[in-house]
Amino acid sequence: MPSDESEFFYILRVRYSEIDAQAVVFNAHYLTYFDTALNEYMRYLKYDYMGELEKNGLDFVVTRALIEYKSPARFDEELKIYVKAGEIKPASIQWNIQVRKLTDNSLVCTGELTWAFLQLESRKPAKLPEVFKNLSSKSRY
Repeated sequence: MPSDESEFFYILRVRYSEIDAQAVVFNAHYLTYFDTALNEYMRYLKYDYMGELEKNGLDFVVTRALIEYKSPARFDEELKIYVKAGEIKPASIQWNIQVRKLTDNSLVCTGELTWAFLQLESRKPAKLPEVFKNLSSKSRY
């Protein structure tokens, strides 16, 4: 998944509060990084996440999360988080994510998140919105 071919990325800087006693980003913070990049991707797609939730009671829930750590990130480093749609099903979508250092493009970690789309009140699957169904043809890595 070469990062230079990615359709979407988000840049963030590692904050002091995100590092551990080993002076590297604490492992759980990567899920927050994934979530932050995915929220920005929703803006990029012009998907009204909160509007759908308030208007129709529809929302995504994480059903699977996977992170593979490759190298550490440290305080004040800028990270580029790449987001790409993976497998798309009628009521779920898999996100493929890469985190790379901005300075040298070295790989920090890869991840996969699976989101299920639900009617929250009933907790029953709902059909994925159209904007997500067409993503796989747009993704280039």
